Amino acid sequence: MKIREQALQQLKDFSENFLSNYARDRNFDFGPDKRTNTSCLSKYITHRIIDEEEVLKSANSKYPYIKIEKFIQEVFWRTYWKGWLELKPKVFQSYKSDLLKLNEQIQSKPYQDAISGKTEIECFNDWVNELKNTGYLHNHTRMWFASIWIFTLKLPWQLGADFFLKHLLDGDVASNTLSWRWVAGLHTKGKHYVAASWNINKFSKKKYDHLKLNESATALFESENFSSTPIHFDKLNNENSLFLAHNLDSNFLLKTKDKFNHYALFDFNSVLEKENYSKKVLDFKAHINAEIADHLKSNFNSTTILRNKEELLKIVSEKNIKNIAMPYLTCGYENDFISKIKNEIKITYLARDYDQYCFQFSNKGFFAFKEQIPKILSVIFKN
Repeated sequence: MKIREQALQQLKDFSENFLSNYARDRNFDFGPDKRTNTSCLSKYITHRIIDEEEVLKSANSKYPYIKIEKFIQEVFWRTYWKGWLELKPKVFQSYKSDLLKLNEQIQSKPYQDAISGKTEIECFNDWVNELKNTGYLHNHTRMWFASIWIFTLKLPWQLGADFFLKHLLDGDVASNTLSWRWVAGLHTKGKHYVAASWNINKFSKKKYDHLKLNESATALFESENFSSTPIHFDKLNNENSLFLAHNLDSNFLLKTKDKFNHYALFDFNSVLEKENYSKKVLDFKAHINAEIADHLKSNFNSTTILRNKEELLKIVSEKNIKNIAMPYLTCGYENDFISKIKNEIKITYLARDYDQYCFQFSNKGFFAFKEQIPKILSVIFKN
């Protein structure tokens, strides 16, 4: 089955059979073999194999808003994080800079024990192994994991966020970076999340008893204040144009009515290999790339796959390309790579109407964003 077909079937099954109990059951981690209390759609949404609008419309078609409000909010958390980081991109650049400074600590025994699942905390070790083996962790568990990493194991949050990003199939720079900052008490200054033994025991169905955790930790502090910068959305000029598909917005061509002269796939895996992404994540992205390539061949008679700046410059010269367009890249290693090329070639980022409309509400906390959800939904469901 094609990966989009898999995603649509997963969405259908969840919406019809499990969505109604989501609010009641979502916080329980029953283990990797029992995930029906969550949608398990995140790896598809991250790569927009299916997109947020499709998920929201599917949920809305089954139940009234009041019944599924919690699920709707969880979908919008991802949108909020993306918009917030687009408004404050220096947060990601600061995080990357911190990682370079922390490079020597990667060789330390506490860090190596943590990422090898060899700590004295049983649940944490289990989660490390689950993450490596499956490329997934339950959302509640991600909060527990981050809290233990920061406050009990006393490891830098940046290294934990990096570990997650490189191993999660649904790894999203905005959601991941800002969620770790939130747990640490940096996103909402002074408001941190401390994992409690009773909470882990309850929501893992009493699997872990007598955990010894630091439950009196104080929030981390940083002196830097990050100011917002307006988001610029490009306008399309498709005269003698090249469209570059990529796997962070896999179904873009299914949604757009714009036409282009030439089509190609940009494969970012070589970029992510240099950042030490796990083989499991790279293989998943390669699978998506293969299906995008099949789509380009079948629908646009293109077999062009680009992997670096030199290959892009070559096709621009050979085809006398005047305009390059690609689905909007939010903050991340892929965007950093393309941004450098933008200094030499004009590349237009094509933003979806959904993102352009939603990102404007991401300039404060999520609760301010949440107040706008009914308005956003009215716009989505009108289309």
